[in-house]
Amino acid sequence: MIKLDNLRIAFPFVLLLAYGIFHCAYFFLPDYSDHYRLFGRMVFPLALFTVASSVRHLRHSTLFQLVLAYMLYLLLTCFWADVMDWYRLGQKLTISIYLVTLITSTCFLVRWNRRFFDLMLCVFLLVAALAAVGNILFFYSENAFPTTRLEIYGSLTNQNEFSNIYGVFGIMAMGRALVAQSPAVKLTAAAIAVLTILFIWLNQSRTAFVALLLAMSVLTITSGKGKQLMRWSLGALVGIGVGLAFLLPEVVEEAMDRGTSLRPQIWLEIFRDALETPILGHGLTQKVAVQFENIRLFETAHNAYLQVFWQGGVIGLGIFLLLLYVASRQAWETGQREGDMTIFCILLFTMTVMLTGVDTLIERPRDQWILFWLPVVLLLANFSGAGSSRPEANGS
Repeated sequence: MIKLDNLRIAFPFVLLLAYGIFHCAYFFLPDYSDHYRLFGRMVFPLALFTVASSVRHLRHSTLFQLVLAYMLYLLLTCFWADVMDWYRLGQKLTISIYLVTLITSTCFLVRWNRRFFDLMLCVFLLVAALAAVGNILFFYSENAFPTTRLEIYGSLTNQNEFSNIYGVFGIMAMGRALVAQSPAVKLTAAAIAVLTILFIWLNQSRTAFVALLLAMSVLTITSGKGKQLMRWSLGALVGIGVGLAFLLPEVVEEAMDRGTSLRPQIWLEIFRDALETPILGHGLTQKVAVQFENIRLFETAHNAYLQVFWQGGVIGLGIFLLLLYVASRQAWETGQREGDMTIFCILLFTMTVMLTGVDTLIERPRDQWILFWLPVVLLLANFSGAGSSRPEANGS
């Protein structure tokens, strides 16, 4: 018979393994619906045991309170939508619960053993880097290099979503390169950071590329590791950007030939529609719909801020902007205290990328879960870990 003490000892390791497999599955599962089911079957049942203890630690966190307020308000908007869609409401409620358990499981793992959790993140970065190399080699073995826009195998739906999450990986890798003591770790992390820049370049994701260079520059300037290192790092970033433009000019031409797409027209139409219900919004379960003559129907706003305004009105947008402000301030203060501005720079990257994409944040596991929810979750884990003792696996 299995003893209860043995289960308590094994539980954190099993949860950490499930957590790591879920995050690595972005690169191996063919569809985000499969990824959604994987979380529900592998991580969610285990994460339920962390809810009580983690919520008790988080209940005084302003950021956690704002996350809950954001979710609850957007769920409430479903009740004054033009058409009550109970199925989509149930789906969004389930996703919200999943996101809360993602928060609580992360907090539990960080409080249990921060070193093991950081090691899992390092494995995650290595898997992402290997997946990027494999995709580049396989894709360009069958397509013209570098003019063909890189296509990636995985659970996400398009190139921009992959660029968004690889931007986060690049910032995490550069952060580790700046703080690591071991030369081997520094070189490996720096190589991953350079690889993510190349990956996004070949992906031709313009906003993600600019946002990544901006975030990496800020990370370098705020690292506090000495003026010489700052000059070398900034020089390397500029050199990589200029070098890619000269060595692979076809990518620049292909990206520029696409123009500004229809985003400005889409934003204008959705903004006009949002002004019909500016205070409360149209509702989380409703879909935006913009149709141009002889062009397909667009059901996304291509702007996270505008999407929140359309769904939740001024109230929803206000809560969201306050959440971003509190998260950014907490990330800045934590970075200044610990000498690592990685999370702040990830948020800077996120807020920039959300100007032209991302859309609804309460969504099944896609780029939002890495781009927005991961830095928020890590901030909350830092809060809950401050001054807390080793958590109990049963949450009591």
